[in-house]
Amino acid sequence: MSSTHKNEPPPDGIAALLDRIAETKLARRIELANLPFPEKVRIIVELQKIDNQLAKAAGRKPKRVWEI
Repeated sequence: MSSTHKNEPPPDGIAALLDRIAETKLARRIELANLPFPEKVRIIVELQKIDNQLAKAAGRKPKRVWEI
């Protein structure tokens, strides 16, 4: 890619897609921020379980999962 293309705006279709992705991402962040605290903790525990599965598959020692 030549350096003259770096500052050009993306084509209309791509720009619209990027706008939609940004809007969706913001909406999801707001949705997650508005979750009650216990639900946020439940999500973290689920992520810890997933992380442990990945650690085991990679041959690493799993970490402690919060008990709730």
